Amino acid sequence: MHQQFIIGLQGLVLSAQEINWLKQQPPLGIILFGRNVDSPAQVKALLAEVRQHSGQATWAAIDEEGGRVNRMPWSPFNQRRHAAEYGVMYQRNAGTATQAVYQDSFCIAEALHELGFTHNCAPVLDVFHPAGHGIIGQRSYGSDISQITALATACLRGLHDGGIEAVGKHFPGHGRANSDSHVSLPEIDTPLTTILDEAEPFASLIAEGLKHVMTAHVSYTATVPEVATVSPFWVRHVLRDRINFFGHIWSDDLCMKGVGANVPAAAQAALQAGCDALLICEPDGVREIYEHLSPA
Repeated sequence: MHQQFIIGLQGLVLSAQEINWLKQQPPLGIILFGRNVDSPAQVKALLAEVRQHSGQATWAAIDEEGGRVNRMPWSPFNQRRHAAEYGVMYQRNAGTATQAVYQDSFCIAEALHELGFTHNCAPVLDVFHPAGHGIIGQRSYGSDISQITALATACLRGLHDGGIEAVGKHFPGHGRANSDSHVSLPEIDTPLTTILDEAEPFASLIAEGLKHVMTAHVSYTATVPEVATVSPFWVRHVLRDRINFFGHIWSDDLCMKGVGANVPAAAQAALQAGCDALLICEPDGVREIYEHLSPA
């Protein structure tokens, strides 16, 4: 199972325990957060050290969406527009907005690639709903499916042209959710046909070459009771079979409360549902899952 983990690290340098995990049970990848970031030189050195222990093929991911979701407090990362601002721009001039998104994403990708990253957890493909919880909010490109698709496609192309894999999120859609899945399980009581309509940006970007999709820790109560991340219906039937996605399916962070309090159980359930990249972001959760694999 460790070969499908994407794990968070504790600090600015690797701990002795992390080095042991990377050597003995190397994960698929690592993901960095603000706690792991001090300077470009430090980030570059940290990623190089990770690969020294776990292999050069190890993925390195980060959330650099722009706006409030920003991990590295220096240029070109720290003064980027929210996705919603591009949405407003699109309504005035669609061509200008899509070109601006492409240029921004390409610039970010080149900078990420230079530091040693391979993946950026963007674009957000969720549809904005005013009644939805603010956890999405300005992270969405808007309320119009065609607008979201156009702007997210520009982001995808910019990231890919700059040497970074995009990770579209949060399938099948988080915009209508009534709470923040970091702290509780959100529910969406909307008919299946509506959810599938609003998941159209995922299908469109997959057709454009999106190779990574992240699931939502959301229960779509009018469809199936399970959280989407651990639901064979959403992961296998809809994403794999209906949309014909053959790339990597990332769980959202398995340390989040929306998928329960037991990280090993959540990881096993996500794996059985069809996820093949298990995101475990918090150090306590990483420790819990590795201890589960190799009990003392």
